[in-house]
Amino acid sequence: MSAKASSSHPARVEKIFLFGVGGGCAAVFNLALAYVGVDVLGFDSTLQQNMVNLLAMEASLLFSFVVYRTFVWRMRGRDPSEIFLKQLPMYHLSAGAGILARLAIFPILQYFGVYYLINIALGIVVGAALNFVLADRFVFKEKKQ
Repeated sequence: MSAKASSSHPARVEKIFLFGVGGGCAAVFNLALAYVGVDVLGFDSTLQQNMVNLLAMEASLLFSFVVYRTFVWRMRGRDPSEIFLKQLPMYHLSAGAGILARLAIFPILQYFGVYYLINIALGIVVGAALNFVLADRFVFKEKKQ
């Protein structure tokens, strides 16, 4: 292992840990929104639960973007137009693989009777792995000076 690779190892471990913590917060936020939509507001038909799942995912995606950008990749001082016109759309694309996986998994597990909150949690785990790799390589990569 090169000196550069070994010196970046602790930073990489910290980034993965913080990503997990941030993702855990986003997951709790997602599950809370889904709970409110289904159990509090009564959107409990199959179609309504799928719509609640979609809306909760988007809200938690925006939440996670802010958390990851601020605390995981520690980005500061970028031009707002770059954030909203480049970075946020790229983040949506990077998370899109995870979202597509979650959208595919949800109705399948729902068909087998998996409780909707467990169903969503399983989808979150699958999506998180894809999201980290893509976000690290494409979305939050620092520009070379």
